[in-house]
Amino acid sequence: MIWIEMSRDNIHGGGEWGFTKCLWAPAYKYCPKESRKIPWLYWSNILKVQQGDIVLHLRGKNHSASFVGYSIAATDGHETLERPPQGGKWNYATSYFRVLLKDYYPFKTQIQLDDFFSIHKNELIKYLKELAETPINRFFVYQNNRLQCLNGAYLSKCDERLLSLILRENNVLNTSSDIKEAISTSEVWRSVKQRIGQIQFSESVKKNYGYKCCFPECKIDDPKFLVGSHIARWVDNSTKRGNISNGLCLCVLHDKAFEHGYFALDDEYCVILSCKSEIQNSKIFVEHIKPFDHKEINCSQIRPDKNSLKEHRYRCKFFNN
Repeated sequence: MIWIEMSRDNIHGGGEWGFTKCLWAPAYKYCPKESRKIPWLYWSNILKVQQGDIVLHLRGKNHSASFVGYSIAATDGHETLERPPQGGKWNYATSYFRVLLKDYYPFKTQIQLDDFFSIHKNELIKYLKELAETPINRFFVYQNNRLQCLNGAYLSKCDERLLSLILRENNVLNTSSDIKEAISTSEVWRSVKQRIGQIQFSESVKKNYGYKCCFPECKIDDPKFLVGSHIARWVDNSTKRGNISNGLCLCVLHDKAFEHGYFALDDEYCVILSCKSEIQNSKIFVEHIKPFDHKEINCSQIRPDKNSLKEHRYRCKFFNN
């Protein structure tokens, strides 16, 4: 899932609640006239964010508003009694919605919102009209013959069609004479699409293994502690990137152990141990990997690709297998 955070203020909660550190909002709006709490759709969207989702940051007010970069959700959305150190006018709340963020990627050339609305006006109006029969839940509206931000739309959904308009090269080419900077926008688009592909791949791999770690006798089945990862790495083998047979569902510990060559798998899908002394002396290796030498991994509907397993063995220097 892709989201757009519309952040207007500079403080944005302060400290670990600051901009690019997390998404947050009060768990409710308070209506003094009616003395009651009111739920707010765009704030409750925070609870729908899942770990690994992409968050595009729209920053600033009025003519200074720009898309400045994107982050990755480090946690699922949740409600907490913790409080932002600088909550400002939102200090009234007794609980807050929150998502921690990581891996902030700033755009080399910020995408001015005014330019985005101007360049793509007709496309954006058509986009809104085509969504008229469904809950739109977007950060902008078309009113009084102009496109404008929707007040209060702190966190909104963003599909690939809208994202492609935001990150289209024309946005930069029309506002900057530096062609090298313009190229960075297409690179961002490729990076985001790659991230989307990785998320979809990971989910498919976990589903293939029934949402259980496939390492022998490992009982981890909590999705928060599972990784659907590549056998032949994304950067090393482009032909196998979306192939489910190039994936293993492992818990966090066994995923790291596989990635760093603590173990590999032979063509019968059995565990092979590393012969490296620095690995064999590791407590993790001794307690969690070594006892399962030559044991077969848990079965999946789609078996691991043997060429990918061979590629992993070669990369991790299991030359005799």
